[in-house]
Amino acid sequence: MAAFFDDGGGNRVELTSDLVLQLLGDGNDSEVEGLGDDDDMLFRNSSNQNPAVEIRSSCTPIPPPVVHRTGNVACRRPEVRRRIWKQVSFNQKEHNYLPRARPAAIRSPMEYFNDYFDDEFFEHSAMCTNNYYMRRTGCILNTNAIELKKLVGIHLIMGVISYPRLYMYWRDGMRLDIVAKIMARERFKTLRSAFHVVDSDTAEPGSNSTLWKIQPILDRVKRACDRLERQPGFYSIDEQMLPFSGVCPRGLRQVIKSKPRPQGLKIFVATTHDGLMIDFEVYRGSDTPFGDRSLGVGAAVILHLSKSIPRGSCIYFDRYFSSIPLLEKLNSIGLHGTATLMMNRIPERKNIDFKPDRRMKRGESQQFVCDDIVVVKWMDNKSVLVASNCTSADDTVFLKRWDKSCTGYIDVSAPKTIANYNRHMGGVDILDQSMEYYRTFIKTRKWTLKVILHFIDLAVCNAWRLYKIECAATQIQSNKIMDLMEFRMQVADGLTNSPVRQRRSASSDDDQNEVENLVPNTPKYKRSNQPSTAKRYDGYDHLPAFEEIDNPRACRLERCRSRSKIKCEKCDVYLCLTRKQNCFAAYHKKN
Repeated sequence: MAAFFDDGGGNRVELTSDLVLQLLGDGNDSEVEGLGDDDDMLFRNSSNQNPAVEIRSSCTPIPPPVVHRTGNVACRRPEVRRRIWKQVSFNQKEHNYLPRARPAAIRSPMEYFNDYFDDEFFEHSAMCTNNYYMRRTGCILNTNAIELKKLVGIHLIMGVISYPRLYMYWRDGMRLDIVAKIMARERFKTLRSAFHVVDSDTAEPGSNSTLWKIQPILDRVKRACDRLERQPGFYSIDEQMLPFSGVCPRGLRQVIKSKPRPQGLKIFVATTHDGLMIDFEVYRGSDTPFGDRSLGVGAAVILHLSKSIPRGSCIYFDRYFSSIPLLEKLNSIGLHGTATLMMNRIPERKNIDFKPDRRMKRGESQQFVCDDIVVVKWMDNKSVLVASNCTSADDTVFLKRWDKSCTGYIDVSAPKTIANYNRHMGGVDILDQSMEYYRTFIKTRKWTLKVILHFIDLAVCNAWRLYKIECAATQIQSNKIMDLMEFRMQVADGLTNSPVRQRRSASSDDDQNEVENLVPNTPKYKRSNQPSTAKRYDGYDHLPAFEEIDNPRACRLERCRSRSKIKCEKCDVYLCLTRKQNCFAAYHKKN
């Protein structure tokens, strides 16, 4: 029943027909009556002067009034995916990768190194170094590419044969001839201090990169890595520390106390499972070009470096980068991923009911599955949590683990995902271990020089790793494969004995920087080492010299059992040179 509220007391009154007529009146009285002509004209003028007033007919529909809401307004939130974890079996993916293709031929160590730093790099660096020294001191340095090659070669030798002080390489009684004979000490210090790879003192207009001073060397190493052969396989991504404690641009130097080198520049590296680097990115804070960071910085690193990895491959990384949304993203772009995981990074983890550590025996495991993601908990001495989108705990293997009670190794059951992670995760660690063997470790306040020397060492290690992989693909015997020290010394020998393109005449003066040999000659003959392949086959300044000796020396040509008094001045080896036998020419010709 219709009703309304009385104006007087605000009481509810029944609405009847008589009450409606009383409220409306009889309809004979009009509010317009009583107006004169003047008032009527005034009404018309006022209506014309206000064009905003719109007179609607009775047939025109009146729009509904706009309601302005105040206070809290409920808004629709984006739909969030709800994950349901179940303790069921997982559909594993197969990893049947093909072996590496057989290379055409095994190259020399210098040829592998030239993939990273060729003659063009040293020519450009010599120009930049000369210009920088002129701007800084006003004097002429007059260096060239050959001298900078010797500078780099000396640093490689110093990484193998390390002295506690730099001057000791030239000091009487303890000097190292393979260093002191190449370059004088003061010349070495001057070149090392002035070494530059950019011909400018300021960054290019519009460039915000803090690495502009060493960007050319980063680009060369990255281009060389991009040319490496890639095929689906196992890859690992981790961080690498470049040790440096001096002053550098803001955002470059990081401190990670858990690392063996806790202070320095951080580099994110992607390698194969056996330690061959294929991509890297130097971390420089918020300016690092990671692209999409919607899943976090750790996930952005993986997605950025995974662009260099072929689809169908399996990537391994640690819990610093891992998350469940990242594994789902990798699965959507055709990549497999396995990583250790922190429990607080699992969405809807309340549905996962893992056993407490105290109730799990060694070798016991549990897994929970949500669509294409599986989370596995395995108990060793401590519990390990691993997430994957390709392998699970359905298949188990036995691992050799140390047992304190019996003081020996025992077989412990482990999920397949744990075994694969232990087997393929250490690619970056293998690369770091190779670099720590013979790192060029010299104190310097210039962060640019430290980065340049680090990437030269990195190029040598990566070149040796590629050489070793290709030797294994061609099934060369392991005792005929050079180790890292021999490979590095071969590269150093090729750099320090780089041929000068203009042949020297017999009347030319000796190099003013050459240091006299102060070590007395020993009366007993000691056969010299074989020269490097780069030095042996370069085709420059290999001149025969007749030695005034009583007994001829054994010829150094392979399979030659003759003896000779003729020696190659550059290679320092004795070779036969007669009318019937020319071992000298055969020794310097490459097959």
